[in-house]
Amino acid sequence: MWPRMPDLLFVRAWFGRYWLACWFGVISAIRLSAVVAGGNPGFDARLYLLATRSWLNGGEPWVSISQQQFAAPPPSLLPLIPFALLPEPVGVAVLVCVAVAGVAATVYLLHLPWWWVMFPPFLDGAWNGNVQTLLVPLILVGAGPIAAFLKIYALVPLALTLRWRALLITIAALLITAPLLPWVSYFEHSGELLQSFGRQSSGGLSATATPWLIPVALVALVLCGRERAAWLAVPTLWPYTQWYYSTLAVPGLVPVTALTSIAAALLAVQIPGLAVGAVIVVALGERNWTPARLRRAWLPAPAP
Repeated sequence: MWPRMPDLLFVRAWFGRYWLACWFGVISAIRLSAVVAGGNPGFDARLYLLATRSWLNGGEPWVSISQQQFAAPPPSLLPLIPFALLPEPVGVAVLVCVAVAGVAATVYLLHLPWWWVMFPPFLDGAWNGNVQTLLVPLILVGAGPIAAFLKIYALVPLALTLRWRALLITIAALLITAPLLPWVSYFEHSGELLQSFGRQSSGGLSATATPWLIPVALVALVLCGRERAAWLAVPTLWPYTQWYYSTLAVPGLVPVTALTSIAAALLAVQIPGLAVGAVIVVALGERNWTPARLRRAWLPAPAP
């Protein structure tokens, strides 16, 4: 017996409203089944804490676990000190909980539907205990300098959203803490660390993995306007991006529209170049690409 027309209309309306949630759920379920079978939750937390403890004990922080090397810039070590002082299992568990809290805070602060917690890059960051999930909420609540110390590329949204006070505090803090951090060792090992980044990310997911996409990405970011580009720039252009980098793009997809939903669906898939496709889709939603509109979209609003 064929479904009645009202039933078909209900299904169509429901799917039209929740198709993105279904997309997130399917991809997250596939990813979760793979990582649970492989075990090892909190891998990134374990690596970061091992690097921090090694540095605190007078050694080099460029340690490796299962051929994955810590290669983050030295400022990332400082915010991790309190966690590194805990017993390893406790420190890892706390960082995983913190990463999960970062996901919940992002969804809450951006007033997104609850099912956005299933956004696959959120799942990837939370499972691994990666502090990446904290960047957006920290920036939104005015703690941008902490975000920049956790991940140096948080400076990009700070600068493009014109958070000058946070930017100046971050620069000052970087200068003050520079003598305490292993910058000399970092530059001495820079070639090795870049190779590690490239190997561990398989070239990355951004346009830098496919250089001819870089000008396309730059044009699309300009057409998106400064506020959206501030959040989309890192997943789109930063070298050696990994899946969880796309968590930084979420504020650039708000308010959620039909086109930004498609962009989110693209960012949910771990395929190189799709971040550029997502930015192109967001740019298409702006439509009015006249020079006057672009000037208004990029220049600071005049003081009242």
